[in-house]
Amino acid sequence: MAAALRLGRRNLGHTGTNPAVGALLVQRDSGGPRIVGRGWTAVGGAPHAETVALREAGNNSHGATAYVTLEPCAHQGRTPPCADALASSGIARLVTTMTDPDSRVAGRGLAILKAAAIEVTNGVLEEEAKIAHGGHIRRMTANRPWITLKLAISADGMIGRREGDRVLVSGPEATNFVQALRTEYDSILVGIGTVDADDPRLSSRSAISVASKAVRIVLDPQARISLGSNLVRSAADAPVWLIVSDSADSDRLARLQAAGVIIKQVGMGPTGLVLEEVFAGLAEDGRSRVLVEGGAKLAAGLVAGDMVDEAVFIRAPSVIGPEGVPALAGQSLSAVDRSPRYRLIDDASVGDDRLKRYVRVR
Repeated sequence: MAAALRLGRRNLGHTGTNPAVGALLVQRDSGGPRIVGRGWTAVGGAPHAETVALREAGNNSHGATAYVTLEPCAHQGRTPPCADALASSGIARLVTTMTDPDSRVAGRGLAILKAAAIEVTNGVLEEEAKIAHGGHIRRMTANRPWITLKLAISADGMIGRREGDRVLVSGPEATNFVQALRTEYDSILVGIGTVDADDPRLSSRSAISVASKAVRIVLDPQARISLGSNLVRSAADAPVWLIVSDSADSDRLARLQAAGVIIKQVGMGPTGLVLEEVFAGLAEDGRSRVLVEGGAKLAAGLVAGDMVDEAVFIRAPSVIGPEGVPALAGQSLSAVDRSPRYRLIDDASVGDDRLKRYVRVR
């Protein structure tokens, strides 16, 4: 199952509204276990992992064990139900991680296989699967994507300077890690303050390649992003969405749209754009995994609103000093890294920096 989960990650963040599933078909004979079929959900969501693995296995599927990282689908979409395909393939056993929370499945896939006299084992590596399929689960149960907050933090808790030249907090190895991390998300999101300070491209230059490009999203209530910014100038190369309020200047919005920027409007609350509306809108647009890369006010709002599903903190040994911008706008980082709501799942050196990843446990 661990190997199947690794397969499923190959197109993680780029399978549309479908979960990024991995599947393995294994035969056991006198020589021991032998993989006869491998599959993972394709970019855009079809074909499904089970279909690919069964196609590769051919007649070798008879009597095999299928390891699938989520309950096989039981409904007709762009592809026939995978549960039916497995039931008619001749497999002897299905091992999966968890029941699919999609109401169109929700145990029906397992029931189809049991009715075909196939042995079913559910719940293997379930906690790992809940992280792998976090985007799918959040869309099905909370009407929002999986939200990962990534922050590069100096030794004194800063993410940059208030004024002056841009400061690179983390080293080149951490930068390469972030480039690879972006390939696992269908959306990269920042606030307008980060755009003003850093003029980022938010694109992935990683050697890891997927056919689908992440949507680059900016929260910008008054649409003040510069028409000459890297994001606007590259809107024709990869999609850029600007989330604005209904009070944004219509002439400016028209110029941004002419440059290729897609405009989305949401309501305003006491502290800015209503984040619940922002993420509900992304889910309705088929976004399931969002990587938030700043800034401090946005990060603080997400933590205060209890909307962070995963946190990636890259701690650097450098010190910025009193002119720095606190990582969570003055809120303590212990709201995540010492909170019982989160569990540490990764702790590693990345060059001179320290990488720690946390996931929500409740």
